Amino acid sequence: MKNLVIRSGSLRMGGLERVLIEVIQNIDRTKYNLSLIIEDDAGEQNIFQKDIPEGVDLYFLKSNEFFKKVDYHRENKKKLCNKIMYNLYMWYEHRFLPKKLKETLQIIEQKYGEIDCFIDYDWGARRYIERMDLKKKIVWIHNSVPKLLKKENKIKRFGKNLNKYDKVVAICDEMKEEMESIYPYLKGKITRIYNPFNFERIEKLSMDKSELTESEKKLLKDDYIVAVSRLDMVQKDYMTLIKGYKIALEKGVTEKLYIVGDGPDRDEIRSLIKENGLEEKIIMVGNKKNPYVWMKNAKLFVHSSKYEGLPTVLIEALICGKIVISS
Repeated sequence: MKNLVIRSGSLRMGGLERVLIEVIQNIDRTKYNLSLIIEDDAGEQNIFQKDIPEGVDLYFLKSNEFFKKVDYHRENKKKLCNKIMYNLYMWYEHRFLPKKLKETLQIIEQKYGEIDCFIDYDWGARRYIERMDLKKKIVWIHNSVPKLLKKENKIKRFGKNLNKYDKVVAICDEMKEEMESIYPYLKGKITRIYNPFNFERIEKLSMDKSELTESEKKLLKDDYIVAVSRLDMVQKDYMTLIKGYKIALEKGVTEKLYIVGDGPDRDEIRSLIKENGLEEKIIMVGNKKNPYVWMKNAKLFVHSSKYEGLPTVLIEALICGKIVISS
């Protein structure tokens, strides 16, 4: 059998993580020994860990204790002491991660023999991938490079890092064409593979209310519009969503707005809702492993991102039969 290793950042709630699990679940285990290397052990936040198929070897590069310390200092960076500690942890991490990855790869090789293919699923190893002695290296790109990185020097440096891989995967044709235009020297290396979607599983979960609390079941009975995403003010553009919803209310819309998800800007979004006097109309539902039941029972789905690679939740909302409003 071939030995396949997939590396990614986390198993927390997110579109990339959800698609990663879908990919892993569809790999033919009669042809591949599969090892999964995850950078962050987020403990209880490893929402998708239980969905990893039996027999897939799982390794974490950073312990849960280390993850918690970094997360604490990141969230409190406004204080000088926390900012200094966060920067120290980042310095240590940049030195520690390549070594830890190399050690993990050696453990896998001792068990299965030479690694036939290494997939860097969230491009997180790009800065040091050339230090890994690997037969074949593939990197997955999930977003528009210029919209994600913005600055010309970062975009240029990113292309040099991508050139360290044998293959670059884009998740839609537009992304492939965009990268070939920005990085002509990568032509021939870039291929397009769409994200997989399990229609039957999504449709089944959209009808599943078994894990809902009584208060959540009551929320589902209300008339509402739903947004599902990471709580990120920049890419997901919650400023526009909240302002747009307020205008819609003034024009006669009566449905509430439910926001399903979590992320770094949770408190900022909550403050923005309060500033606009919308606490009774906008409900922050929180992280839900099964967002499909919230999509299925909504009047419509709204997606306010400034940019996406291939918007997983938008397609999932369509699978749930929803009308979609997207900017």
